[in-house]
Amino acid sequence: MSDQQAFEELKDFFENRPVCRQAADSLRSNVEIGIVINDSLNCAFFKVGEAPRFEAREAKNPDVVFYMKPESVKNLVENKSDDIGEIGITVVKNYLAGSIHIKVKGSMMSLLTNGYIGVIKSGGMSFAKFLANHGVTGLGKIKDVIQSLRK
Repeated sequence: MSDQQAFEELKDFFENRPVCRQAADSLRSNVEIGIVINDSLNCAFFKVGEAPRFEAREAKNPDVVFYMKPESVKNLVENKSDDIGEIGITVVKNYLAGSIHIKVKGSMMSLLTNGYIGVIKSGGMSFAKFLANHGVTGLGKIKDVIQSLRK
C-alpha cells in the first residue's frame, strides 16, 4: 500500500465510520492529533463542529503523534467493528507489534483536559480488560505509560 493509498484509506475510516465520530466526541474542538504514515506523510486528525476530519498536513500543536506503517493502516481500516474498545485494541496490538509508534508531546494537563481520557473510557470494559492484561490497571499506570511515550 502506497502512502497516498494509506492516507485515502484512513481519511475514509476517520471521516465516515460512526465509531470514529463517537471516539472523537470526547476530544475538545481545538485538538489535533498527528498521524505520520510510513515516516513520510504528515496528517492531522481533528474535528470541525462534531464531524471528524483527516487532512494531509502536519497537525497543529498535537499532544499525541501516531507513526503508522502501511500494515497497521490496513489492520485498522479492515476492522469493521463499531465498538470503540475493539478499535482501541487493534491500535494497541499494532503498537505492541511495532507497526505503530506513539509520541506524546503534550503535557499531562493537556492530556487530561483535552479529552483523551474520555476516549480511553469510551473503549469500555473490553478495552479496559485488554489494557489490564497488559499491565495498565489504572490512572497511575496510564500516567507511567504516557511518561514512557514522551521519550
